[in-house]
Amino acid sequence: MQKCSFCGSTVIVPADLYYRGTGYPGSAVGISGNAETIAEVRRLITAGKKIEAIKVFRETFGAGLKEAKEAVEALERGEGVVLTAKQFSLGSRATPVNGEAVKVAGIAIGGTFLIFTIGALIFTGLIVAMVVALSVGNEAVPSVEHANKATRSADGTSEAPSVTELLRIGGEGTGAGRFKDNRHVAVDGKGRIYSADYSGGRFQVFDREGEFLSQWNGEPGMLLYGLDADRQGIIYMVTNKGIRAHNGETGELLHKFDDHGLRDIAVGLDGRIFAAGRRGISIFDGQLKLLRDFKDAAKDASTNLGFEKIAVDGSGTMFLTDRMSKDIIKFSSEGKFLNRVTTEVRSANDIALDPQGRIYLSDTSQIAIFGQDGRPIKSIDAFQAFGIVLNDAGELYIAARPYILKQRVDL
Repeated sequence: MQKCSFCGSTVIVPADLYYRGTGYPGSAVGISGNAETIAEVRRLITAGKKIEAIKVFRETFGAGLKEAKEAVEALERGEGVVLTAKQFSLGSRATPVNGEAVKVAGIAIGGTFLIFTIGALIFTGLIVAMVVALSVGNEAVPSVEHANKATRSADGTSEAPSVTELLRIGGEGTGAGRFKDNRHVAVDGKGRIYSADYSGGRFQVFDREGEFLSQWNGEPGMLLYGLDADRQGIIYMVTNKGIRAHNGETGELLHKFDDHGLRDIAVGLDGRIFAAGRRGISIFDGQLKLLRDFKDAAKDASTNLGFEKIAVDGSGTMFLTDRMSKDIIKFSSEGKFLNRVTTEVRSANDIALDPQGRIYLSDTSQIAIFGQDGRPIKSIDAFQAFGIVLNDAGELYIAARPYILKQRVDL
């Protein structure tokens, strides 16, 4: 039995498909890596680089030109592709499947239900496909009373943090204040709350009390990877198209920076914009004019796939998550690699810092809390926890689809 790092559901996954390798460490990319490749192919398609997408597909899966072209065209049409087991190198080295990448790759997506199938039958040495079904139900986020009872300590002590729910917004639906797949949340200096579904581009705005104020739409075809707000209410987002800055109240597009390799964004207290992705870290001013570009950051941190999430403290120190290992990686304000902390989380959906500098890491079914030095402090149970942010008072906001939760965590 394994837990999906995308939706938190528990499914039966044959051992051979859960691990990667070719008999010796680091020799090949497994299911998660192949899913990352499909995600890369889709990004190239979106960028209009179809020939390059076909080349990447061929090199990764060993397909012929005709097969690769057909697969890329299928992805271009929004269809899924079936990756048979012969396209995976199976072995003994364990690496969890990246469920988020699997979904982005388009192996299979469907409304509230996520189903991805990989079937396996062995006939005279030929491995065909192995089928696994995932179902994401509409189970409600547990109440605070339940969450408090289930709260546990990450440092092995019996004392658990006290969690108090202060606000709950949303529910399943398409009406005012309701969501289908919201994975990000942001809060501006006036306490206004912003959240949006992963796809579809529908952004909703709430006041500090959780009352619905307005909604607006982003660009057609956008996929939302990261979201943050400055103190004046300007929304900065990273999508499959690049960085976009919008008036948070009206949705008016203010600034843009095209880059298909970025994965997340953070707004510093000084108004600078920090973006991270596959290659490195970039810093912009509020108008998205590039100020600094640490192109070798991923190489300096020895991360093969780059960074997935980023948070910045008041001094400009940057905290990022490794796309593959989910480790926390720390860089100085000058872009110098400082250290790496192993987290052992299964799915690092977001990273955030509280006013004391403690690190919060959402992991779908829990939120792990670390000290500034990376030492585990506590963890609290959660349900469908994706995007997280903390305000100046240290109150925690969680995009726990289809809700937004506001909690006070007393450590």
